[in-house]
Amino acid sequence: MSKKSRKRVFLTFLTMIATAAIVLTFFPGLLDRTGLASTLHTLSSNLLNGQENPDKGASLDKGAGKSNLNLTKTSQSQVDANQFTPPEDSSYLMLNLQTGERLLEKNGDTHRAPASTVKLLTGLLVHEKLQADELITLGEEVKVEGSVLGFKPGDKILVKDLFTAMYVYSANDAANALAVAAYGTKEKFIQAMNSYAAELGCQDSQFKTADGMPAEDQYTTAKDLAIIAAKVTETPVLMDYINQKKASVEWTDANGWKQVREISNTNQLLGIYPGDQGLKTGTTTEAGQCLVTYITNEDGDLLLVLLGSKQRYTDTVELLDQGMAKIRTRSALKNILSSPDAFYNIPGFFVP
Repeated sequence: MSKKSRKRVFLTFLTMIATAAIVLTFFPGLLDRTGLASTLHTLSSNLLNGQENPDKGASLDKGAGKSNLNLTKTSQSQVDANQFTPPEDSSYLMLNLQTGERLLEKNGDTHRAPASTVKLLTGLLVHEKLQADELITLGEEVKVEGSVLGFKPGDKILVKDLFTAMYVYSANDAANALAVAAYGTKEKFIQAMNSYAAELGCQDSQFKTADGMPAEDQYTTAKDLAIIAAKVTETPVLMDYINQKKASVEWTDANGWKQVREISNTNQLLGIYPGDQGLKTGTTTEAGQCLVTYITNEDGDLLLVLLGSKQRYTDTVELLDQGMAKIRTRSALKNILSSPDAFYNIPGFFVP
């Protein structure tokens, strides 16, 4: 490294330290709340070594038709922020999808009932088998309990309307109709479901239903569900259904009468939290309240899997705020390294 380069590096390093000192003078709790201490240490170490600071963590393999997440853990100080009380008796995992880094985690490998979050996996299997404009005649498989739109054997409906019912209204009858239409029987679908999940890299899940209704020995983990959800975010045709706040479902009943239902998304956070693209809700007595959330932002894309919550929307917002604070702070620091003037222009730098 030339003398001029060394001088530039040294001055940049001093700027970074001075900036951090100013920030911490006015915000002494920032280190604990955002994991800034670890970030500063990494940035300063790489700077002194004349290296860049690439984000370390897992990567999403978007090839070969499947998504593999090599989920790497962050330090305990990063996961357990002092100013945040994690949801009790729940499991959650938050990932930065652009880097694969685990930002927050609790009980990520604990077996949990999945409830309707299973429908994320159902959609992944079915959309590869059926065309959106394919007309389906429904059978006995639509005679199910839980959240249903009211389909009956003999009804005729397009695949795209079944997908809309499954993802917007979380209709169990729609999920089972799609499973049987794609694989012939529920049993064959369940077998394909578990094989596909294993191919994606899910090592701690066992699925027994297409709709997520309680079943003996049906379980997943926040980690495995994150792998499935990440694959869904890479599947635009499914996201087009998932992020609809309101929609219409049409079909022809067995008597030839046209039926129309206006439905609203079960995900009350969709479109409310900045950048929220939706994903999937789920609720049963066994599973508690579940919510899988996908956030897109210029500083990074966040995926949060929350299982077994007692107040999923409140918990989700608090967790997302924590995750956004981490990635905004790191984004701001990287820009300050390249240009000290960026300190005045980076929104979100002071977000706790």
